[in-house]
Amino acid sequence: MDGFDVPGSQSPHYTEAWPILSGTMNLSGSEIPFYQAMIPLKSVVDQLDLVENLPSDLRANWRLEELFQREIDWERVREDLVKGYLKRPNKLKFFSTLTVALLPLDDEGMLAPKYGDVVSPPVPLDWAKAPVWETRSIGSVEIVAHASLPNGALRWDPKRIFAATIDGQHRLAALKTLVKDGHLPSKTFDSRLSVMFLVLDPRAGFVLAQGQAGEDDNPILTVVREIFIDLNMHSKTVARARQILLSDQDIEARCLRELIATRVGVEEEGRLPLGLIHWQGNESAKFNIAERTAPFITTVELLYAIIKDLLDLKRPKDPLDPEQVRKFVSTIESSVSLDAFLKEKSAKYQLKSLASYVEEHHLKKDFETSFVNPSAPYVRAIADSFSALWRPVLLDVLTKFRPYADFIIEVEKRGGIKGDIAHYMVQPPAAQKQLRAQWGEDTPVKVDGPLAELHKMKSSDWAFYAVFQKALFRATKVALQQYSVIPGYTQQPFNVAWTSFLNDIDGRGGFKVKEKLGDNPLWAGVGLSPIGNTITWSEAAVQRISSLITLWWYFYSNDLSAPSQFIKKVAASQGAERFPAAKGLLGSLRKGVEGLVRAHDPEVSEAKLKKRVDERLNELMAFARSVTAKESNDKALDSISDEAAAPIALVVGGDTGDESDQSETLTMPNSE
Repeated sequence: MDGFDVPGSQSPHYTEAWPILSGTMNLSGSEIPFYQAMIPLKSVVDQLDLVENLPSDLRANWRLEELFQREIDWERVREDLVKGYLKRPNKLKFFSTLTVALLPLDDEGMLAPKYGDVVSPPVPLDWAKAPVWETRSIGSVEIVAHASLPNGALRWDPKRIFAATIDGQHRLAALKTLVKDGHLPSKTFDSRLSVMFLVLDPRAGFVLAQGQAGEDDNPILTVVREIFIDLNMHSKTVARARQILLSDQDIEARCLRELIATRVGVEEEGRLPLGLIHWQGNESAKFNIAERTAPFITTVELLYAIIKDLLDLKRPKDPLDPEQVRKFVSTIESSVSLDAFLKEKSAKYQLKSLASYVEEHHLKKDFETSFVNPSAPYVRAIADSFSALWRPVLLDVLTKFRPYADFIIEVEKRGGIKGDIAHYMVQPPAAQKQLRAQWGEDTPVKVDGPLAELHKMKSSDWAFYAVFQKALFRATKVALQQYSVIPGYTQQPFNVAWTSFLNDIDGRGGFKVKEKLGDNPLWAGVGLSPIGNTITWSEAAVQRISSLITLWWYFYSNDLSAPSQFIKKVAASQGAERFPAAKGLLGSLRKGVEGLVRAHDPEVSEAKLKKRVDERLNELMAFARSVTAKESNDKALDSISDEAAAPIALVVGGDTGDESDQSETLTMPNSE
């Protein structure tokens, strides 16, 4: 390696030619070349950049994955990494390798879809003129490689290449903050950090196997996204919303992505615009907590919980247990009608039934292998089947149920779907600050005022509380699955009948949080606590709300007029045929009403308790009486024996009948 004197060898517009060791990762049919360098701290801080600063039009129709990569938790950087680690006295400090993708820029300084040819080549390196060295220009990246050794050098033009730190950007942000703060001993700058560079071009040896990356306007960014997620999924946990939106193997996550648009500022037919969905940050299921969630009608985490509830998949605790595996496959089939879908779309998928595949490849005697999740082709088919079966129903509720429909109009008026607010809300804090600086005095008119207005619109309606939305879709599932028992069900699609019912109840004030019914709020003991009337966040509250909505639906859609008769028949042993699942729902609702009565009269006798509970249940059911209700329909229920059925445990979500007011997995607080 005579003459390999790299430091200081640079052209005026290129970086130093950093010594590298080259390698290739080839574990999946694709070849990803990488170049390992040891770079001084000052050069790391000056020459490497944060993905948050990706040069682009802030009004661009960003894809979700691109937006995720732009976001840095600056509080974590300042408090945990800088103050709590790098500036901590007497603490040994060490950072692992940074991974940096050298991404091409176009003539406008924006990300380019390919590296292209070199625009302004650097002055050749004297030592690289020896025969053992080969110099390759990949756009504005120059790689010098040895003929037989992994040694070489790498440099680039910072005006034409964006050095994006795709793994370790929080560490890089901490180092930049540390250097910016100053007052560092000179010895600190002797530090050399390990940096792994990626150049995603065939001329560098990059080979992408067919089918390993989706089509995109910018194929380089697609590959970067894939690597970014893989790196972060296997190191520090990626935020839950990011995992949901970027996972290709999680069934519920893939189904969820069938519901939402893929780009910001774009309305895609049959999908919710991203401007209506809270998927940024760590707000979990809540979407009415302040101006920062003002335009949203749901969240990614809440939709994910809803879809898990709807599908109710029984994943095997032991992936080698044949019965557990078969149960899992059976619940996949029943939840999305997969087998019928595959037969209907056989030309597209060319897949045998999932059950047959699993029996042949996982459960064959003496050749058993674990089955944790369907393979990628089946997951795609499951998502498509979900889209065909469930998406129209879910989207109709989220866009045609009056509280949502009216609110969406207001969001659109204020630019929350395609306008300034839509593009502002998806940006990380640094980019939002940049936009506010650009708008200057217009910021209150463009953003602050409209967001405050939207937030105020959401306080009085149950529709904007996560506990209610989850309950609403649980009720939707029961009503859809049992629609065939409703008289005249063939006369109109379920979606139409269901949204008409919901809007009728809403028109009466039934879905107002503070609506009164008699001496108490309508929802007291159901979704509101018996004392204080605060919103109850628990699985039991979800089930009680769902129970009331479903029982209302049965009473309303059957055009019944006598609540006491309806309640009696629901509780009867033969009532399940006419009102499927209603007996358990009534039990859940009764328990909530009992809590309401006892809260106001702790010493109430059992006889008075039963009387008051029955009166309240009758009052609740009467609220949903249809304008077309007829006594003759009540008499038609006489064929159902009044013999009471044995009590049953109500199973919610498939695992337990426990209805105690315990927090559910959404971990929601007492109030939003």
